[in-house]
Amino acid sequence: MKKTVLVFLALASISMLLIPTVANAEGGERGWLYRDRLEIGRALIEVQSTNWPSIMPYYTNDIEYHDAIVDIYGIETMTAFFAQMFANSPNLVTTIEDETLVGGIYSATWTMAGDFAGVPYEAKGVSIIKFRGWSRKVYYQRDYYTEGDIMASIPGLDEAIGGFRTYYRCAVDPTFDCPLNSTARQIASETHPAEDVVGPDESEAKRRGRWWLRRRRMEIARSLVEINADNWQSLLGYYAPDIEYHDPIVDIYGIETMTEFLARLYSSSPNLITTVEDETLRGGIYTATWTMVGDFDGVPFSAKGMSVVKFPRWSTRVNYSRDYYTEGDIMINIPGLDEAVQGFRVFYRCAVDPTFDCPLENPALAGLAGEQTRSDEMAAAGLKLRQNVPNPFNPVTEIAFQVPDGGMNVSLRIYDVSGRLVRTLVDGYEPSGARSVSWDGKNDAGGKVASGMYTYRLTAPSFTESRKMLLLK
Repeated sequence: MKKTVLVFLALASISMLLIPTVANAEGGERGWLYRDRLEIGRALIEVQSTNWPSIMPYYTNDIEYHDAIVDIYGIETMTAFFAQMFANSPNLVTTIEDETLVGGIYSATWTMAGDFAGVPYEAKGVSIIKFRGWSRKVYYQRDYYTEGDIMASIPGLDEAIGGFRTYYRCAVDPTFDCPLNSTARQIASETHPAEDVVGPDESEAKRRGRWWLRRRRMEIARSLVEINADNWQSLLGYYAPDIEYHDPIVDIYGIETMTEFLARLYSSSPNLITTVEDETLRGGIYTATWTMVGDFDGVPFSAKGMSVVKFPRWSTRVNYSRDYYTEGDIMINIPGLDEAVQGFRVFYRCAVDPTFDCPLENPALAGLAGEQTRSDEMAAAGLKLRQNVPNPFNPVTEIAFQVPDGGMNVSLRIYDVSGRLVRTLVDGYEPSGARSVSWDGKNDAGGKVASGMYTYRLTAPSFTESRKMLLLK
């Protein structure tokens, strides 16, 4: 009996020694997984044309990806999507601002700058990335940004997005000097004073503890994202006096301006309902994805978006909030603006979506859409088309191309956005070597063409390649 007791005590002692070791190993594994997921999430957001193939192994074979326009399913389609996107945006650079990782959900806000199909643009956005359980593999990604940031740089579309943004700001932005005349609809609203609703100060929050603070922040942030016409006044006290708010169009600073903004917004959208889908809270940063349904000034719309809400240290009052969604989801229901949005979305999908049956059939528009036909043998032999310099340009630009040894018959033609032939620059035999030709912004008849985006297309036997250029006057 005594011997049995001694053996039991010995085993118990060994078990007690092992328990911390196992716990530490598990904690270390979780720590490594957290750090790896953070690095992977960061890499997938800040991916560039020079390294995108290296990040593909981080995705699962059944990866699901969405942005404002495109829906991608499966690793093969995702690979083709990246290839097409960076072919049209070779200098795209994305820089992360804020990031959070809670469990298997990584989210980050970012700024993006570069060219799309030769058109320079800048945009702000937010992404959500989901990892498989206890895995470093990503099975879901969604990017939220507004296509209006790209449309604003494209002649013809810039007027449509500029007009909508002006109309929207006239309706809801109390800081905006509205240029619309008196016949345009003006939304009048009273400024409702903010109510002092929120209770505990920093010392009270510390006394109740971090878990209480977390639950309270989650409740408050969710209510501010799902705010509506019936309760917005009662929720004003959850904002700090120095609240800062942004959406794709307006920038609000201070509780008085925020109060009037909400009053105007719900005067224009009395039936607006927002429903949270996924949410995370880490530290003082809350993020949520949502769907939004309602009317804006009588125009019905449905949109998906994401919000970032920030709390100061040990506080339950929000001092920063940003909503991400695309204006196109509203504009597409407005006659006169719908065609501009639909046209851009077709153009964008032709350029980057490998699943899209592109309706742009003629050679020029196929080039605009990023559809290029190249013979591997011809490309290897040295036939190449260069990007024009400068781009954008006014009044003259140079287009360079390389002809392989022995020379060959080639054509270099310029098309407008409707696919009409504007100018034939080269049509015949060209000797080998580096060639260059200038375009002065005139058509074949000698007339000056309008500002806008044009496609130039190099064609030879078994070889076709197109690039885009922007004429600005």
